[in-house]
Amino acid sequence: MATDDADTSKDAENTDSVELKKDTSAAAAVQSDAAKTDAPQADKDAGKDTAGKDPADKAEDAAAGKAGGGATAVGERRSSSLPLIAAFVAGVLLVGAITAVVAFYLMADRRGAELSAVDDATRAACDFGRTVSEYDYANNLEGYFTKVKDNATGEFRQEFEDASQALTDAMVQAQVKSWVDDVQCGFQNGDTEQAKVLVTLTQFRTNFSQQTPDRQYVVVIADLQNEDGRWKVAKLDSPMLKGTGTGLPGGAPAPVEPQPGGEQPTEPQEPAEQPQPGN
Repeated sequence: MATDDADTSKDAENTDSVELKKDTSAAAAVQSDAAKTDAPQADKDAGKDTAGKDPADKAEDAAAGKAGGGATAVGERRSSSLPLIAAFVAGVLLVGAITAVVAFYLMADRRGAELSAVDDATRAACDFGRTVSEYDYANNLEGYFTKVKDNATGEFRQEFEDASQALTDAMVQAQVKSWVDDVQCGFQNGDTEQAKVLVTLTQFRTNFSQQTPDRQYVVVIADLQNEDGRWKVAKLDSPMLKGTGTGLPGGAPAPVEPQPGGEQPTEPQEPAEQPQPGN
């Protein structure tokens, strides 16, 4: 009986041992399957970089890096071209500034030339007004005519030259003397080539019939032209050469020219007194 119990106990142990071995084998098989299953995943995980990114992400990062590098290169190129652009713009601005300065200078220079022309023309008109109005029949009339013609041009010079001999004869015959005082001039209009100037002066005159100086206020308008930097009178609206009376300087009477046939002009006779009614 004891032997049977012992055998039974031994069989039970053997059975447990077999079952334990089965369990151990089953566990090992499960672990082996798990290891096989996890191996590809482990290999995949091993492919990840230290940042925990897989190769696809790494490729994207590489592409992004290239794009970033390109942007950086473009930025660097832009940065390197900025000084050139700035220099170009500065050059354009500098050229513009120089152009503005030159234009301003030319305008100022032109304005200065016009102002200078006003002064020169006005002074020339005043000088000419004095020159043409001062003469003495007994003192160098030839020099007077030469000086007037030297400062005249155009229409006035031609008329004055044509009348020189007649004027000389009239001045000597009438014993004309003339001088002036208080010559004033005012620029009316014009530019650097031509000008119109108003001239006023006080003229004193004597002749053979008027020994006491006769004072007269004279107003003339002188048209001047710039000839090689010299302002000359081209036209002079004045009673000296035309207008009332003889039109001669100093109001001298014009020389009487003989009439055809040798007849001399006679002085107009006063009408005879008519008898009054009742006489």
